[in-house]
Amino acid sequence: MAQLRHDYKKFRELNTEVLVMVPNGPRTIERYKTTNAVPYPILSDKGSAVAGMYMQVKRFFKIGTPTVLLVDQKGRIIYAHYARSVIEEPDNQEPLKILADLKEKSSK
Repeated sequence: MAQLRHDYKKFRELNTEVLVMVPNGPRTIERYKTTNAVPYPILSDKGSAVAGMYMQVKRFFKIGTPTVLLVDQKGRIIYAHYARSVIEEPDNQEPLKILADLKEKSSK
């Protein structure tokens, strides 16, 4: 998720946290984090229990693809990207525009 790393500061400037949820266990995540500079949290959802309860996207997790969630300061999911492959990355321009528009509306 190189693009998320690259744009992480922009998301934080828009008062948004990036969360990446993967269907892997903590050991796999830790191995990934030791070889990649990851500024955002990576959440383990081994067995897809959380995905099944909250996002009803269990079918996406069964094929081992990550989900990117953008969460505002109130804990609301304001954007979700469900990857179709392990290497697919979201285009950050769309969520950054949505976030900028939300920030502008809230400042009025």
